[in-house]
Amino acid sequence: SILKKMVSGGKAAYEDVEGLTVSLGVIYALMLPTALNLQNVGFDDGVQSKNFMLMLCTQPDFRSYVVETMTDPSTGDVGTYAPEAFDWNLTLGRGRVLNTKTILESDSSVWKLDGGHPEALYQCGAVREIATTARVVHENFPNWRSDAYALMNPEVPLWSDHLSAMNSFGMCGFMSGLLGSLEIYISLCLSSGREDESGKGLERWNSLGFPLLCLNLLFLMGAIMVLMFANDAYSESQDPFFVRSGRMGSYAKIALVAI
Repeated sequence: SILKKMVSGGKAAYEDVEGLTVSLGVIYALMLPTALNLQNVGFDDGVQSKNFMLMLCTQPDFRSYVVETMTDPSTGDVGTYAPEAFDWNLTLGRGRVLNTKTILESDSSVWKLDGGHPEALYQCGAVREIATTARVVHENFPNWRSDAYALMNPEVPLWSDHLSAMNSFGMCGFMSGLLGSLEIYISLCLSSGREDESGKGLERWNSLGFPLLCLNLLFLMGAIMVLMFANDAYSESQDPFFVRSGRMGSYAKIALVAI
């Protein structure tokens, strides 16, 4: 291999170096659309539901705002619910009833993560009563009112911001790596490595170009890892049961840790 030749002091063929450079560029080009697509879908209904849960988990004012909105008929037609018709009691069968209003109005004995960061969603979502309340209430609460609260309180953590940050880092990583691969390939083509049969031209190029290729490979590995975490966060946003078995209980998490 080209690396073995370099380590042993042998001469790497021009075709080896060119093949490695092109391969890196192709991998970057193949991965970039995935990152772009993930960036574009990172604000769908599933992500908004996690925004709603996160605001419930970390913002006592938002919980009060939700209760006030859904119990005050004077607010008018605010969306998909009718204040006088909304039933706070959720029947769960066998005589079990969950009063979602009671949960929302509970103190720190239930809501233990007020003022927390986006990662608080995992601890909060693992509480059955909170996860169920968020699912039921969000189904009836108008999204535009959640948006209005978040816009008026920019300090509030949002799952979409958390996801967008990882998506952006991954996308920029693939774009930068793709451009880097292109520049490395252009410099290789402009060098005398192909025409110089003695191999000295390629050897001179390798003194700087090969370390850059290795750096670009490490950059690719980092960008792929960021994309994996971003994809995992997005997948969780689509699943209302994402922490029912614990944060690391799903097969996707086990696979991610293994990798």
